[in-house]
Amino acid sequence: MSERKYPVITISREFGAGGHSIARVVSERLGIPYYDRDFAKQAAARSGYSQEDIDREGENLSRSARFLDNILNNSASYFSSHDAIYQAQKELILQFAAEQDCIIIGRCSNLILRNAGIPSLDIFLHADVNLRTEHIQKLGLNGKEDPRKYLTKMDNLRETYFKTYTKHELGTYHDYDLCLDTGTLGYDNCIEIITSLAKQQGLNLKHQ
Repeated sequence: MSERKYPVITISREFGAGGHSIARVVSERLGIPYYDRDFAKQAAARSGYSQEDIDREGENLSRSARFLDNILNNSASYFSSHDAIYQAQKELILQFAAEQDCIIIGRCSNLILRNAGIPSLDIFLHADVNLRTEHIQKLGLNGKEDPRKYLTKMDNLRETYFKTYTKHELGTYHDYDLCLDTGTLGYDNCIEIITSLAKQQGLNLKHQ
């Protein structure tokens, strides 16, 4: 791998807080790739599950599914689809971080890299529930479901997934270098802050 120009950036986020949109622009400004939905195709090849399975389960895990997995895991030979998909995504996160400067969105990437001893700039994006509800409704992410109920469901799925595989609570401030309220600050300011901080840390890397 060539010399690092920027740190690996991880962006964790509440559903509807604009993580994908912000990561895309930061990626363009820094000239580095970002990985979000790109995980599906490559993780499918590693795990043996379909791309549709990865899209559906890639960062979502219900409490009932985890409870069932725990019961079945009494058998040493049992390995759930959730665990196989998580392992495939974990391997990809480590590969992406080792090979190049990049932005990785969600999927416990901040703690996966920390546990592997790989330095990263870890960001958490959050916003008021009303603003997030408006955002997902504007994008049509909720389909025919009530937008607030859909938001609550997605929050619960992400929180359960994160806690299951990290034993940490999603959004706990000491797991991140920077927590930003995208509703209060606005997307443009969040983009500017992340970009500037990445450039500054990049300069520090060169002097190490």
